[in-house]
Amino acid sequence: MMLVRIHTTIVLGLLLGACLLAAACGGSSEGSTSTPGVSLSAVTPSGDTTPRARKTATPSPTATATPLQVCAPNPDPAPATVLQLLEPAAGAQIQVPVHVRGWVSNLDPGKTISLAVVDEKQIVVQVNNLPPEPRDYRVAPPGLSVTDNTYPFAADIVLNNVTAPTPYCLWAYLSVDDQGHAKQVVQLPVMFLPRS
Repeated sequence: MMLVRIHTTIVLGLLLGACLLAAACGGSSEGSTSTPGVSLSAVTPSGDTTPRARKTATPSPTATATPLQVCAPNPDPAPATVLQLLEPAAGAQIQVPVHVRGWVSNLDPGKTISLAVVDEKQIVVQVNNLPPEPRDYRVAPPGLSVTDNTYPFAADIVLNNVTAPTPYCLWAYLSVDDQGHAKQVVQLPVMFLPRS
């Protein structure tokens, strides 16, 4: 009989402690709003379950990556069979100097590939006229039309005024019309990071 009283006293003490804890941690008062929670159950010696509400923190929404929106609509898109920019990847965050690499399908002898850096206001910050590189021992990327005048090109872009992460749009193009508009353009949004 004494053993039953001890067990009953222990169980009642535990239940009283659980009730006080629930009241201190999750009890509601007037004017307060309830938070979504997880329901816990305590099993009593009789086998009945007693649900106990427990407040949990509401998870904050996770940030989702958004594509870098810095390039204006492409005025004359070049097909991938004609011109490809392979590096950097679109939306990449790259420390200055930024290495740019690509391929051109049919570049007339003596011509160059133009590589422009355009800011968010669509102002051309820098233009580089790149000569083709030797094609020996190199493999053209998939989808590019290979001709006798297919060449790789590359450059390291240096902008000295980058002091914080700054979005730019890289333009690679093959020619300019009589009005000065770029023709056969590939655009690539990137984030320039300052030198460390």
